[in-house]
Amino acid sequence: MNEIVTIAPWNPWPLAIPVVIAGAGVVVSSLGTRRRSKPVRELGSGIFLIAVIAFAAMFGVMPGSWDQGERRETLIAAGYDSPTFSAEQVVGPGEPAAVAFQAERDGTRVRGVLRHQGGSEWEIAEIVEDT
Repeated sequence: MNEIVTIAPWNPWPLAIPVVIAGAGVVVSSLGTRRRSKPVRELGSGIFLIAVIAFAAMFGVMPGSWDQGERRETLIAAGYDSPTFSAEQVVGPGEPAAVAFQAERDGTRVRGVLRHQGGSEWEIAEIVEDT
């Protein structure tokens, strides 16, 4: 079975939350500096640093978990049960990888690959095993 499906790309809007919090930390730190209040200035610096660390952690984890969740939902919608992903093969620099998967279809265990077709289009291609 070769089928073209649409997988929505990751939307980075959640990263706006730590950016806003980091901005608030800068404002609090500035107010502490103006009022010559060391605790307020340090509070603002702490808020800023925590927001930057949260931003880095979110940026490192969220895209991958979003992509895997969307791939899973897409395969389930295409008729596959309990899909798992085993490997990604990098096609070329700057190009999305081909993603290998295993799942059940009509009670039979199948293997396949998701190949990027451009934009948000992906091809589901089953690998036929010679027995």
